[in-house]
Amino acid sequence: MMTTKSRSLLMSRRQMITRSAGGLLAAGTWWRSPSARGETHESDQIAGVRNLGDQFQNNPLKVTGLDCASSIVLPSGDSLWVFGDTIEGPFESIRGLPLEDKLSNTAAFVPKQNASEGIKEFKFLTQPNGKRPLQLVPFAADEDPGLERIWPIHGICLGSKIYLFYHRISLIPGVDVFDNFELDGMGIAEAKVGEWKFKRLSAPDRTDFFWKGDQPSFGVFVEQQGEYVYVWGSLITGMFLARTRPDKLTDMSSYEYLVSAPTANHPEAEPNWSRVFEPTASLFDSVPNEMSASFNQHLGRYLAIHSHLRENKIVMRTAPEITGPWSEAEIIYRPEMIGEDDLVYAAKEHPELARDNGQVIYVTFVNSATYVPQMIEVTFK
Repeated sequence: MMTTKSRSLLMSRRQMITRSAGGLLAAGTWWRSPSARGETHESDQIAGVRNLGDQFQNNPLKVTGLDCASSIVLPSGDSLWVFGDTIEGPFESIRGLPLEDKLSNTAAFVPKQNASEGIKEFKFLTQPNGKRPLQLVPFAADEDPGLERIWPIHGICLGSKIYLFYHRISLIPGVDVFDNFELDGMGIAEAKVGEWKFKRLSAPDRTDFFWKGDQPSFGVFVEQQGEYVYVWGSLITGMFLARTRPDKLTDMSSYEYLVSAPTANHPEAEPNWSRVFEPTASLFDSVPNEMSASFNQHLGRYLAIHSHLRENKIVMRTAPEITGPWSEAEIIYRPEMIGEDDLVYAAKEHPELARDNGQVIYVTFVNSATYVPQMIEVTFK
């Protein structure tokens, strides 16, 4: 496997948050500009929010720490939740924790259920002996878990197959992964539903990276709508959108990229798609990589949920169409901070859990201080 160090971005969870807005990349200056950060205000569309606490903690495998927590709906209506670096047993902090003996990614099967008290029914996929969680997306023979990590972000079921979009990152020796790492690229892994034997697919250039480290990380949220699968991509200049046909998901030549789109100033503009990606249609900014975007029946609009930079905010945005124009960020929840260095990240909705036609939704996020997914129930007016 070819490592694209020369083309990769030096990035971290913290930097994904602090450098994702506005496209202003001058270090030390962009964050002083309110327009670069993106203004936020409290949402007037919220009737109430309940914190349902830590999730996935009561398990026989002694899994105690994990992040990402993205869910993929299965044909049965159940879902597969995927996680990043997974900690087994007691730990004081994820910060500075050696990762070479830690699973880089895991998953849990979650039956369809009422989530009003959180996720109560789940089962981690296990290794053959049943004693440890299964690493879902495997390492390649020439990868060193102490130097490289595989982080699944989201995916989709198409027929009997499930596809996972994942980051491959390279650790920097002596540097905490929360402070810095190299983003090598975005890959796709494929498995048969129920068997969960994921195979990493090869890109056209015979590497594992369908999108390289200096390109948008397409696959942070994936959803089929009608005849297209829409694939969201995150770059430090904002959120971008691609689409392809369901039967062409792994064919790079089939992808179309949104290169112009309606905006608040020009809502009448027509969306324009191109076979060649250009960073000219950032739909919104201030997103630290992970997010969700799906149609909400109650609101009658598309709803995006994400963490907002490093500002201890979980926000929503809405749009009449997936191509926009998207609204400014509205704050729906401010997670409790435990320490000054806390990072609140990985906020996203799980649309399959919504109740009352989307009036009640469920959102997960992670605070680096505890390194455990938390869930909130959000009720709209």
